[in-house]
Amino acid sequence: MEASMGTQLPYLLQGCERCQNDGGNLAPAGSQAEAERLEQLLGASTATSAWIGLRLERGHCVQSQEPLRGFSWAASGEPSNYSAWLAEPHVTCLSTRCVALRPAGPHGPLGWVDRPCRATLPAFLCKFSFRGMCGPLRLGGPGQVSYETPFRVSSLSLAAAPFGTLAEVVCEGAASPIFSVCKGQEGDGFTWHPPGPICPNTCTHNNGGCQQLCLEEPGKPALCTCRPNYVLGPDMASCLPEDPCHPNPCEGACQPQPGGFKCVCEAGYTVAPDGYRCVDVDECLEGPCKHECHNTAGSFFCSCQPGYQPAGPGGRDCRDEDECTRPDVCPQLCLNIAGSFRCICRTGYQQQPGSDACLDIDECLRDPCPGPCRNLPGKFECICLPGFLPQDDGQGCLAAPTTGEQLAGTMGTTAILQTASTAWTVGTPSPAAIPGGLTPPAPTVVVSEHSPEHEHGADGPRLLLYYILGSLVAILLLLAFALALLACRKRAARQEKTKAKSAADNYCWVPEQPESRSRAGSELR
Repeated sequence: MEASMGTQLPYLLQGCERCQNDGGNLAPAGSQAEAERLEQLLGASTATSAWIGLRLERGHCVQSQEPLRGFSWAASGEPSNYSAWLAEPHVTCLSTRCVALRPAGPHGPLGWVDRPCRATLPAFLCKFSFRGMCGPLRLGGPGQVSYETPFRVSSLSLAAAPFGTLAEVVCEGAASPIFSVCKGQEGDGFTWHPPGPICPNTCTHNNGGCQQLCLEEPGKPALCTCRPNYVLGPDMASCLPEDPCHPNPCEGACQPQPGGFKCVCEAGYTVAPDGYRCVDVDECLEGPCKHECHNTAGSFFCSCQPGYQPAGPGGRDCRDEDECTRPDVCPQLCLNIAGSFRCICRTGYQQQPGSDACLDIDECLRDPCPGPCRNLPGKFECICLPGFLPQDDGQGCLAAPTTGEQLAGTMGTTAILQTASTAWTVGTPSPAAIPGGLTPPAPTVVVSEHSPEHEHGADGPRLLLYYILGSLVAILLLLAFALALLACRKRAARQEKTKAKSAADNYCWVPEQPESRSRAGSELR
């Protein structure tokens, strides 16, 4: 595994293609150690920031609750929860966003910053994985070696050359260079083909390129050999113990190495500082689980909080469980929420305190109808008086449409269809109820055919109010008419009494006197 850096590419896409063409990917930083390694590589250059392999594809949204905020690494492998955001990424679902690594400095610590993928940065970081490594190519005589790795890094000195590295050797006095390639061999080893030492000469120069002993015979090139209990390595220059792993000095597996051996532990364990024992790795320190992580000997497992179910590779992610899919989870309606659920009631019901049971609401207590009201489960129904029709929802009454004939209604109301308007006679009394047998004109309430009430239908309370007001007006008119009629009759009676007196009432009557007295009196005068 190796990381390298490219420079002077205007767009990240070109850097990504360069990494992939060389057999790698844009470098991930899944842990603090990887981030510091990339920072060291970046610090060896003059670049102030470089692209890494963290990317948000178009159509994917930023997830503020996740460590990587919905971004994903370009390189394949197990995801980690390590994050080093210097600022929250731009919230979007419609554009592709990429991430740059910014080293620590006066502006702040080492961390990540998201950018548009077409932005220009001075460098990009690549990571390569190889099957194995070869040691330095040994020279038996004067000469110069130059290496070129598969990811196009050229160097005159490598402590370890990746598989596929090409070495070009120019021997002193040679007419043409010699090439050697790092290849695999039978087993797990890797060596140069052709092996060294190259540029053979005498053992007097650099010990003939041999690690231990150099043998020289007259007329033949120098040869390397090893001390007792050691064998010549595949490169024909280094020496290995005959069997450094027998008996096995390691708690785990033992691998022979040039000049010794190396202990290797099983997955989930790492070599102790003494180089022999194996100790358990606490994978939970890297936060591989979304909710809860439980470390075990050599491994770990993830669990989710109540109301969530494991999801994703290895059950490391957690998704909300829809409890509402269970049968009979609620008496009426179920509302799923993150990590739980809630029972709710339909319209016309209310939840009983302390339980999920739903009780019917008696809507008739609110007096919603102009007349009688009947409560039903979850609703109510208005009972309409004669002359009215129920509405479609049963929660109100409308006046029944009239025809050309007179319709008998409640409270003595008569509907008369007229040419220009419709009139209802309100509270018409019988002729016998009026003194003198006279019938006064009946007061009427007239509603125009083009009025809003006629067009849209009058509701029950308004009509009832019209009936009451019309009846009161009719009664008052009848009383006024009766009082006026009584006053007229009294006045007529007084006039008839005055006319009965005769004309003699202007004269005085004297009692009759005897005729004799009259005569005597006249004579005396």
